[in-house]
Amino acid sequence: MKLTNGNRAFLSLFTLLFGLGGCRHINERQMASGKWQFIEVLNHDTTLFPILHTDFLELKSDSTFHYEITLANKNMSGKWQYQKHQLILNYNFPDTTRVYDIEILSIHDFVFNEGLKHFVLKRLE
Repeated sequence: MKLTNGNRAFLSLFTLLFGLGGCRHINERQMASGKWQFIEVLNHDTTLFPILHTDFLELKSDSTFHYEITLANKNMSGKWQYQKHQLILNYNFPDTTRVYDIEILSIHDFVFNEGLKHFVLKRLE
């Protein structure tokens, strides 16, 4: 079959539309949502407390969060926000708000800081 100019134009348009249909943009808030495993928590490059493979942070799409760090006796929950490359956690108890500067946020990695505290996580789900 010989391609005519009309066929070439149709084929080019089809290829472009098909290619664009496969692309999907995920905003940073959506990328942060999910369940993350704690890898380490550091203060001045020193381990703050040991991390178990079961320790996690879950940022739900309904803007609630929950995290557990077993050996530090941390079992916290509340509401979360993502604004201007910052993770904001509004805790239920104690009634407090903490702001974390995001260093790395990708599909697989999440690294954020609060002052000299450095939190490293990997996606679970």
